[in-house]
Amino acid sequence: MPPLHFNLPILEFLASHRTPLLTQFFLAVSALGNLYTVIITLIYVAWNKKVAIRLAVLMSLTSSLNILLKLIIKNPRPFVLEGTYLKKWAVSPQAARSLALEYSTPSGHAMAAASFYLYLFALVRNGYFRAFAIAAIVLIGFSRPYLGVHYVEDVLLGWAAGLGCSLLAVKYCTAIGRIWSRFSYPIQVGIAVVFSLVLCLLSFVINGGALGQPSEILSDAGFLAGVLIAYPLERRLVNFDPQSSSLLAKALRLLLTVCLFGCTSLLLTKAIAGISNMPALPGFLLQYLRFTAEGFAVIFLAPLLFTRMGLADSAPVSAD
Repeated sequence: MPPLHFNLPILEFLASHRTPLLTQFFLAVSALGNLYTVIITLIYVAWNKKVAIRLAVLMSLTSSLNILLKLIIKNPRPFVLEGTYLKKWAVSPQAARSLALEYSTPSGHAMAAASFYLYLFALVRNGYFRAFAIAAIVLIGFSRPYLGVHYVEDVLLGWAAGLGCSLLAVKYCTAIGRIWSRFSYPIQVGIAVVFSLVLCLLSFVINGGALGQPSEILSDAGFLAGVLIAYPLERRLVNFDPQSSSLLAKALRLLLTVCLFGCTSLLLTKAIAGISNMPALPGFLLQYLRFTAEGFAVIFLAPLLFTRMGLADSAPVSAD
């Protein structure tokens, strides 16, 4: 597909009217688009497990869909074809060189923000939070053209796709959860693994079997499988109460979970890197298993640890 002729003069205008203060502000706002895992983990350990699991599934699927759409559209990022992206983008040279290898349409930041915050908008009936959610969607989206790394059209398409994902989740997640609970645990595991691997395979097929951006879907698909495998076990064997204990205990639960996630990621990354002369397919399967293990560590191992440490109470198992 030839490059889409989106509006580059708008980005030229924004680039010529940047100020140091605004640039730092929008860099910080854009960075908020990378914190969904931490926010979902906080919701999981301190507020509502069901909401956190649904958000984790929603964000994994939204991110996977974004990657598939980018691979189908194959639109380069702005200023890349002109060879001026290092001058026009308000990001570090290292980040610019990485982003320049990725496709542009639709914006992943805009799509994720719309999906995440609109789902919470529908769930949390608080005027202040809803105002914050809308502001977050708008600012995260606008930060991308301001920094020069996305067209305005990328953001609009990302918002539209994210809105569609969130509306589908709001309308159908309860019914899907009810159907999912009817399957036995082995079947749930099988569906989670097969579906997540199909997502990975689909991305490579769409890209003509070439590596590169399709490999990014491994993290989303693997983490999704880990979450879906771990949650039924957590409810059956641990079933911690996220609202139990003091504020300090909740903070310690979050810290413990983040540390366990980080340690799991670090150890497995080093283990995989230590295997030399590994063929491509086994290498990608090991990466997939790494991300699956990270999801499993967050959803099952962390609750197992902090209930044993007295940082949370267990609750009776209830229907999900």
